[in-house]
Amino acid sequence: MTTAKRKVSVSLDADLLEELGAVDEALSKQVNDALRDTLERRARRRLLAELCADLDAQHGAVSEKLIAKYEALLR
Repeated sequence: MTTAKRKVSVSLDADLLEELGAVDEALSKQVNDALRDTLERRARRRLLAELCADLDAQHGAVSEKLIAKYEALLR
């Protein structure tokens, strides 16, 4: 099943167009895929923020010391 498409006009930075043009894939598909990925990441971040807020409400906020410890491990 194909999702309905609508034609729109957007302005893109020249460096982005250059990078997108270097790939043997239609520009519309690349832009569509990039936007879909971005919107999915946004949705996951919103869900994660809601989960963290729920956990904080149930168990209290995580201490800044513990947050700093795990942030250091990610570096």
